Amino acid sequence: MYGAERSASVGVVSTTRLVVASYIALGVTARRGPTTSYDLKRYVAESIGYFWQIPHAQLYAEPQRLEDLGLLRSRSEEGGRRRRFFEITDAGREAFEAWLADPSTDAPELRDTGLLKLHFGALGTPDDVRALGEHQREVREERLQRFLEFEAQYDGRPGQEHQLLTLRLGQAYERMFAAFWQQVADSAEDLAEGRVGSIELRFLADEGERG
Repeated sequence: MYGAERSASVGVVSTTRLVVASYIALGVTARRGPTTSYDLKRYVAESIGYFWQIPHAQLYAEPQRLEDLGLLRSRSEEGGRRRRFFEITDAGREAFEAWLADPSTDAPELRDTGLLKLHFGALGTPDDVRALGEHQREVREERLQRFLEFEAQYDGRPGQEHQLLTLRLGQAYERMFAAFWQQVADSAEDLAEGRVGSIELRFLADEGERG
């Protein structure tokens, strides 16, 4: 299964194991109302997917699984595209609220191919490390720009406050990594000669430096 498993402790799912994707599907339908599997995939791609990636196939399959458990219900259009819309049930809302009320979380993970390559950088050349740093900086700056555009789109909308907090943390994260990778690129020769002291993490998340 993908993600960490948690036992639901309410109603019909008292002995059923739910995964993180289950709570994402429940949360999205609770926020949006009637939601298709495509709507769910798109919502995740434009928001949650930046900090919690889930295979598309699992997102498409999860609503049906939750309906089988009594946590969602569905209805299909009678004409047109005959889309199938899922809605959260009382049992689903109870399970989701119980999950939200539990302050415990799984240990965070950081899976970054760039950092993995940097870890083995001594086996390459300074040019390899410099190119890696420059490429990673560009990637981070592109993501930062996307996050800034998202904020401009959603800032001021009622009911978006919690989402904006996660977005602003993402901006701070990308700023920090962009600065770090630029330093890696600038210090490739120093690293090759064993001088790591020139590399320092610079946290550029303060409000005065927001782009």
